[in-house]
Amino acid sequence: MTGKYPTAFLFGLGVALGLAIWIFSPQLTGKGEPWDADAPIWQASWAVLAVCGGLTGRLRGICLPLGYAAGQMLWVAGSVVAGQFGALAWMFIGGYAVVATAVTLTVAGATAWLLPCVDKWLRSLRS
Repeated sequence: MTGKYPTAFLFGLGVALGLAIWIFSPQLTGKGEPWDADAPIWQASWAVLAVCGGLTGRLRGICLPLGYAAGQMLWVAGSVVAGQFGALAWMFIGGYAVVATAVTLTVAGATAWLLPCVDKWLRSLRS
């Protein structure tokens, strides 16, 4: 196990959160599907997950939004079998996953680049 948050942990957390947004959508939004909410809760959740994954400062941070997509796709898979959703729902989730992964990589790169610079600057202030 390397790093503060191992890959499996981040992916598992993402899956759990992806399932949770669908399971608790009726209580949180009053709608059966999180993307039907009056407020952009579903879209905002993607942004939060992408930034949190990126703040790890490591490539493994992409496991958070990818796990989030996988968790949602697991939930939607049951609905596809029941005939409620089709491939369109998977493409919709997949599209958001691509954007969230790109944001995560951007934030991770910026974090990895900025942290040593900030550390160097703080050390220069102390001396």
